[in-house]
Amino acid sequence: MKRPWTFARRIAVGFAASLVVALAIAAITALALRSMLTGGEQVTESRIEHRVAVERLHRAFSDKLASQQGYDLTGDASFREQEGQARSRFEDLLRALRSHEEDQEVHGLLEGLVRAERAHEEATRVMREARARGASPEELAAHRGRMDRARHQTDEVLKELAHYTEVTFAQWAQRADKAEQRAFWLIIAVATLGLLVAMGLAWVLFRALWPLHHEARASEERFRLLVEGVKDYALYLLDPEGRVASWNPGAERIHGWRAEEIIGRSGELFYPPEARAEGRPRRDWERAAREGRLEWEGLGLCKDGTRFWVESLVTALRGAEGRLEGFAVLTRDISERKHMERAQRLFVEAERLFLTEKDPDQAVVALARLLVPELADGCLLFLLKPSGELEPRAVLHISPEKERLFWDIIHHGAPRRERPHGALQALRTGRTERLFEVTPELMKEVAEDAEYLALLEKLEARSYLAVPLRAGERTVGVLILVSQRPERRFTETDQVFVEELTGRAALSLENARLLREAQAALELIGVAAHDLGNPLQALQLMLGKLRRAPPADPDKLREVLTAAVRHTQRLGRLLHNLLDLSRLSSGKLELEVGEVDLAELVHEAVERHAEQAVEAGSRLELDVEPGVVGRWDRLRLERVLTNLLSNAFKYGKGRPIELRVERTGGHGRLTVRDHGPGIPLEQQRSIFERFKKAPARGEKKEGFGLGLYIVRQLVEAHGGSILVESREGEGATFTVELPLVEASREVEASAQPPGVVH
Repeated sequence: MKRPWTFARRIAVGFAASLVVALAIAAITALALRSMLTGGEQVTESRIEHRVAVERLHRAFSDKLASQQGYDLTGDASFREQEGQARSRFEDLLRALRSHEEDQEVHGLLEGLVRAERAHEEATRVMREARARGASPEELAAHRGRMDRARHQTDEVLKELAHYTEVTFAQWAQRADKAEQRAFWLIIAVATLGLLVAMGLAWVLFRALWPLHHEARASEERFRLLVEGVKDYALYLLDPEGRVASWNPGAERIHGWRAEEIIGRSGELFYPPEARAEGRPRRDWERAAREGRLEWEGLGLCKDGTRFWVESLVTALRGAEGRLEGFAVLTRDISERKHMERAQRLFVEAERLFLTEKDPDQAVVALARLLVPELADGCLLFLLKPSGELEPRAVLHISPEKERLFWDIIHHGAPRRERPHGALQALRTGRTERLFEVTPELMKEVAEDAEYLALLEKLEARSYLAVPLRAGERTVGVLILVSQRPERRFTETDQVFVEELTGRAALSLENARLLREAQAALELIGVAAHDLGNPLQALQLMLGKLRRAPPADPDKLREVLTAAVRHTQRLGRLLHNLLDLSRLSSGKLELEVGEVDLAELVHEAVERHAEQAVEAGSRLELDVEPGVVGRWDRLRLERVLTNLLSNAFKYGKGRPIELRVERTGGHGRLTVRDHGPGIPLEQQRSIFERFKKAPARGEKKEGFGLGLYIVRQLVEAHGGSILVESREGEGATFTVELPLVEASREVEASAQPPGVVH
């Protein structure tokens, strides 16, 4: 079967035909010019060399004369040495000319030059000897005359030799011009013939090869468009030494280098410094050259130093003879895929934690440990306490030193709501805060003093992510992640992933809270039935007794009625507490504010509880500063004071109870102190929480555990605060501080963290 005429075959045939024609024309031209130019060129070259040698001979004689004069004037030995060197050059040039010269006239001039130069040298020697022995001026003048005549004779011979050389060179130049003219016309004739032949051949080749050439150009253009159109892959070529030879837009997008910046530079720039130090780029290229191709996954490097995950295919390019021509590299950014794989692993592990860990708080702490170092270099987990405070539950870092630094930052930089960044900001707004790059300016903005700024700088955080733990509309905590490595900066993908994890964690915590509240509600129902039933039953018994047989003794009747009133008061307190609890739980508490004199309020409360104090055997001691007036809810403050006094009567029975009212700055202060058994230190922070009590030693635990919780909520609703100070065996002191400004009329508890009412 006949082989098809491919593009390569046609090019080869056309090239062979062109080569044959070119060789034929070159052979004809060479044969025609050889006889005319070869001899003339050789002679012309010889004449030029002869002319140059004569000029150098004249220059050598002039140098010798200059050195002689310098020596005669100064006596410097260096001039004497230069004189000898110049005469040696003169003699060498003269011998060379005499040995190669065939022209008899020139030969005779050279012989005369030899004699004249020797005569001048002899005259110079005699002159110096006469001067050395101190000859008379007349004798020196005679010697100088002979020396000048010898020099003049030498100059004349040199001039005559140069003139003859110029004349001879001009004659040979004219002959060469004529020969070149003949050669020129011959070349014109041959070139015309060759041009005609080449035009015919070009026409034939054009007709035969143009379609294939057009197809090749179109194919090349399509390939170029294909390479430049690939934006998701870096496609570039390396030469055998590893230098970048080509660069596509995808490579610019992924690595950050423009073509004019990277072409010609080493491909090792795309490897991290530690990989370059280990010689990994060269090993990869050697392996690709040995095996034909190499696929690998690892960290790549951008122009700005950012590291990212890449999947790279390196293919060795070899020519027809098998010689290595370079490498084709195809690289893809797989950072998102790695993030997804990491996210899947963490999601699986998180699900396992939430399913196996019984305590949701511990599950969330374990989740924080999963994120270090998988996702971040450091982690801070804050959970919201019922008191509204953020409590650090997990403080982790890959470096123990940086972990201790975390604690220093927490202890030094107490959270403040006015900070533009931080845990409380994320808690307040309920929005994630992500800083791709933590700048020095940002750290100065966050730090309130130089010491805090120094701690932040030592932490060396490069990227920052603060995610609130939200379950519906509630925020139950904040997770803060920091990264100190430049290649690990938090992206939007990281933010979405962490928000999903924290959402699950917050849901788990919220479910646990709802479960605890449901259990507490069930317990509350049982305790309420018991606590409400006891005074009701006692009241029913007393009223039934009075109905059946009213006592004739007025004192006995008064005693029964007093006990009945006491039970109704207890029922009233319980009902009021339940009512306040209901209002707080519903998310809205109304304050009816007006001018209230705190001293007057205390006096009224003392009168109202006088009988209860007598029954408890406790004397009420007052230390009241008059004129402490503010705009508060009188009914709610009465309830606060009633609950505090009830606790004091209960636990300080038989001992005096002290009440104090005073003004401190812009606050009114109310202090209630008993001398009961006191409250253990570990229970002092929890007694203000819902359903929490601190029963006295040996006392049966009864009641709702709502009194102090409601006291704190009502005090904080007025913008105030309540503190307890106690030591076991020394009683307890409750201090209420209320601002002497108008209180808020309405508090949206749903808009605040749980347990916080403004």
